This record gives sequence, C-alpha cells and structure tokens, in this order.
Amino acid sequence: MTNRKHMKKIRIKRIRSIGKQIEKHKDKIINEEGRLDTTKDYWEKEIDKKFLKQLEEDEIYLEEK
Repeated sequence: MTNRKHMKKIRIKRIRSIGKQIEKHKDKIINEEGRLDTTKDYWEKEIDKKFLKQLEEDEIYLEEK
C-alpha cells in the first residue's frame, strides 16, 4: 500500500511540473522566433507528443483505486 501512496505523490508532483513546462513551451511559441532546429511547430509538437500524453496517463493512474 505504501508503494501506491508514494507513486500517487510522485504523479501529483509530475502533473504540476508538466503544467509548468507546457506554460514555458507556450511562452516560447508566442515570444521566440523559430530557429532551424526549434521552430514554433516543434514546440507545439513537443507539447502534444510528450506532455499531454504523460498528463493523461498520470490522471488515469490517479483515478484508479
């Protein structure tokens, strides 16, 4: 049971940190000009691919008993 409790704490912290990372990426999309390797499309893809998928997985884990 303690392992589940520990994992719940970790997932909650990760959800908060991913939220902050998404905000940073959105700021980069708005404020920075694209470069050769980091275009605005790259930042949007990064949000969709990594962060939203991880948020969804963590929320599903937290909903389980």
